[in-house]
Amino acid sequence: MRIWDINPIDHTVIDPAGRDCPLDPMSGQPKVPGSAMIEAPPSVGAHEAAQVIDGSWQVVPDWRGHEYWLADGTHHEINELGVEPPADALDEAPPESLENLADRKRAVIEAGLAAALYAGMLYTMPDGTDDVVQTRPEDEPNLLGLAIEARDLRDAGETGAGQVLRAQSNKLYAMTPAQMIAVTDAAKAFKKQQLAHSWARKDEIKAARQAEDRAALEAIDW
Repeated sequence: MRIWDINPIDHTVIDPAGRDCPLDPMSGQPKVPGSAMIEAPPSVGAHEAAQVIDGSWQVVPDWRGHEYWLADGTHHEINELGVEPPADALDEAPPESLENLADRKRAVIEAGLAAALYAGMLYTMPDGTDDVVQTRPEDEPNLLGLAIEARDLRDAGETGAGQVLRAQSNKLYAMTPAQMIAVTDAAKAFKKQQLAHSWARKDEIKAARQAEDRAALEAIDW
């Protein structure tokens, strides 16, 4: 006599081949464990499993481990017997919406602008050293103050190197009013250049979005 042991967690058969029923040591008669069936489980197809429900075998959907996506982009995984993918399930993630793609590309441009300003502007200092002028937003008030002071000194006829600029290297550079005006003007032009670059990229994003050109949107980078 064969029996089929049942998994206590999901009530499916442990070994489809079954096993010989153990014998009672006293009577020598078959002794069926309470967690076993004396009927063989039914045959099942793809994404099906035989499960004991209310004391009898039933064939139920078995999509455990199956992953699917919905049109809104949400990802799901089936982990229980008896659950099937919905009729509108997708086997792979749907394409990102054009609006979300455009928003993501705008964020890329904003990040690129911030990174460029944070990196600063390479500049040849009056002593011939190549160093970086810091152009972060928090540096702008200092550069503006130095520029205003330099113009006031120039207008007052001052020509000596009485001003100091601290570069990214933390080195201090003494400058004349004319030299300070030149470096702060260059920093101002650098920032305007970066802003113009970001605006151009954003215009490209806008045009590609309006044209519903996914390939063009995907290609846009800083």
